[in-house]
Amino acid sequence: MRDDKTAAETRGLDRKAIAARKAAREATAPGWPEAESRMPETARRRMEEYLLQSEERLRIQYRYIPVPTLTWRRKGDDFIVADYNIAMEELTDGMIGEHLGARASVVFKKRPDILADFRKCYTEKRVVRRETPYRLFTNRKRKHIAFTYAYVPPDLVLVHLDDITPRKEAEEALLQSRRELRRLSARLLAAAEQERKRMARDLHDSIGQHLSAIKFNAESILGLLSEGREEQATRSIRAGIPVIRQTIEEVRRIIMDLRPTILDDLGIIATISWFCREFQQIYGHIQVERKIALAEEDVPAELKIVIYRLLQEGLNNVAKHSGARLVRISLGKDRQAIRLAIADDGRGFDPAARPGRNVRTGGIGLVGMRERTEFSGGRLRIVSAPGRGTRIAAAWPLTPASTPTPTPTPPSPGAGTPTPTPPSPGAGAGPRVQRRG
Repeated sequence: MRDDKTAAETRGLDRKAIAARKAAREATAPGWPEAESRMPETARRRMEEYLLQSEERLRIQYRYIPVPTLTWRRKGDDFIVADYNIAMEELTDGMIGEHLGARASVVFKKRPDILADFRKCYTEKRVVRRETPYRLFTNRKRKHIAFTYAYVPPDLVLVHLDDITPRKEAEEALLQSRRELRRLSARLLAAAEQERKRMARDLHDSIGQHLSAIKFNAESILGLLSEGREEQATRSIRAGIPVIRQTIEEVRRIIMDLRPTILDDLGIIATISWFCREFQQIYGHIQVERKIALAEEDVPAELKIVIYRLLQEGLNNVAKHSGARLVRISLGKDRQAIRLAIADDGRGFDPAARPGRNVRTGGIGLVGMRERTEFSGGRLRIVSAPGRGTRIAAAWPLTPASTPTPTPTPPSPGAGTPTPTPPSPGAGAGPRVQRRG
């Protein structure tokens, strides 16, 4: 019953609208004065009311269009600001009201491209679009605006100013990230090639020479034995043992450069301690303080090599660039994340003036440290200022999957099981740090 009543009311309104439109057509037809005189008073009032309501609806719709909009009216060979909506007020911080009546030739005198779009839209009576950087003529803010010009008969041009600055900034950030990724990939390839070159040189200069000496010594021993000179052969064997020992040490050093075996054998905590000792032996003028506030089982296996490489690169940067006397290393865990921090008291730098992509260090540098951290699911933050040192902080959020399970406590040394020890500093295996020239 209610639906029937609503339908009847709708039909009644439709009939009123049809009658009003018919009266409007008659009013604009030739002989309007005669038609007006013949129009009943009730019909004329109904027509006027309908027209006023239509104009009010259009005005409200225009005011609340969510896109900033300006109405320009043709005046001679120029256009003037005739109206604007609420979104335009917000875009211009309420200053657009001061520019009612402003001429397009004055507002856009330095932008002939925009003036050309005005004329094209008006003369060709079609929609014209343009995306361009633009400084607003009201509050002088720099934006990236998508202009849309629409002709409205008989003499108006409606202009939408869609602020696409966030989208353009995101696109630029994406392009910048891609450029950074390409640069990093090129640097990684160059670093890998440099590493191969260094390994080839090490193998040729050390291992190759030692193996050649061992070969000649073995051939000499065979010759002595074939001649029955056992005593001299024995002396040659004793003389060759140090060469074999040096070869073993060189092989161990190369292996440690590629990946420290102590990391797999004893874990990240022992590796950090060993690395810091080796670093201080090479750079005795730099004091290293370390604070470890977690257990070995707290660090996921896949994260250990990441932490080691960050520490390796961070201390190399300290030694080569900072001029520091003290570096503090901390590795800990809280309820949210595993955290690594490397802080020094060196000369520092301005991150804004010297972004990470321009910092050239041996290896992959600060850019590589950031990428390595993010690829492993973490975040890297660099805090520095000239004369105030540098602090590099990495954090990896904890997830249920990464929460380690308790492991049995190993037997104490007194229980009869020997405890493995890391290689001694004199064993020839050391951190990959460049000595000062």
